[in-house]
Amino acid sequence: MADRDWGHCMHCRYFASPARVPMAAEEARCEQPELSRYQLKVFGASGCNGWELRPSLRAAAQPEASEAAAP
Repeated sequence: MADRDWGHCMHCRYFASPARVPMAAEEARCEQPELSRYQLKVFGASGCNGWELRPSLRAAAQPEASEAAAP
């Protein structure tokens, strides 16, 4: 369940994981600007509506978007 307003932390740019592609069981700090003051540690499988796609996953998402647009 991921859309433009909600997504899993492991796919979020604010999930402070050093991994290029974090795993669901990985725990890391949330650095989303509105939430960072709470110093939250979340799992990759967690999610919220402050989600933004992780830059390292942006390239992987591009082919899916072009396939969906194909007739």
